Amino acid sequence: MYLNNPSASDEALSELARFLKVEARQDVKAAALQHVLGLTGSDAGCRQLMAAPELLSRLKQLMADEASAAAGRDASLALLSLSGRAAAAQPLLAAPGPDTAALLLRLAARPDSALADPCCMTLSNLSRAPAPCRELWRRLEEGPVTVDDLVTALCQRDYNTAGCHLNYLGPLLSNLTQLPEARRYMLSRDRVLFQRLLPFTEYKESLVRRGGVVGAIKNCCFETESHLWLLGDEVDLLPRLLLPLTGPEPYDDEDMEQLPVDLQYMDESKTREPDVDIRRILLEAMTQLCATTDSRELVRGKGAYLILREYHKWETDEEALRLCEELVNILIKTEPEIGVDNLKAVDIPSDVAARLDQVT
Repeated sequence: MYLNNPSASDEALSELARFLKVEARQDVKAAALQHVLGLTGSDAGCRQLMAAPELLSRLKQLMADEASAAAGRDASLALLSLSGRAAAAQPLLAAPGPDTAALLLRLAARPDSALADPCCMTLSNLSRAPAPCRELWRRLEEGPVTVDDLVTALCQRDYNTAGCHLNYLGPLLSNLTQLPEARRYMLSRDRVLFQRLLPFTEYKESLVRRGGVVGAIKNCCFETESHLWLLGDEVDLLPRLLLPLTGPEPYDDEDMEQLPVDLQYMDESKTREPDVDIRRILLEAMTQLCATTDSRELVRGKGAYLILREYHKWETDEEALRLCEELVNILIKTEPEIGVDNLKAVDIPSDVAARLDQVT
């Protein structure tokens, strides 16, 4: 069975595929799957697996078959390991047999799926690059699993009854919202999807979920035409972005009155977001929201500068400090000093515009 070999010949791969038939004996499938998992641990092994469509098809069939939970789990782990390599995205999505995207989405969104977590992680990996991301978005548009289903699974406590946590739905949504069409869908006012994400900017149970949701929110902030809605009372996004950057510092009464209610009178135990990458993303999101005159006025009017002033005293990361200073530079200037309505529509100094025209 070649179990001790770091690689396998074409003949060996064909034999492995034969051993992975759904109707094969459980012990034979288990041994073959262990060898496949071993191959995913090396670049050479992954390249061989990516060039073996029949074997990839067998792995997907085992995931789709509910008769053997152990085989389905090992098959899902093999696909997950492969999906971590950028070159594997297209071979995995194009492999024959069950439609890869549809299978992964179905197992990720099904409430009783024991494979939901590895499927969510695989989807997150596959959606990093633009082309496979568009392919996954197309599948979501076609259904039967939709982005609405993914948001429901992410936001509903104990959605999965098989013990899966679904935290990697956060990074998946962040990756999908790289696409303008996905951002517009998330911001559709009759679907109320975007608002459902907001409580997770303070989700302490999972850094992965929290970071993914904050990334999706930031990406949606690139839709300038939605800024006034996002900053208005219907969504009230700004306090959600500022709260993770808010510490326990007291403010005098005059300053306190400028702050949104949710940011007033913080307890002495209030801590700031511990992850520097998330802090940077929050600052980038707020910078996006300052693109136009009207949105800048709204941000100024809600006391953002006061929170950022104290945050700047606390922050030690150089990149986060630079982003904070860039944002404060916009807020402390008057509109006549800025001299333009839409910062995205004109050539402006790099210290103001550095984050306005790229999605990271």
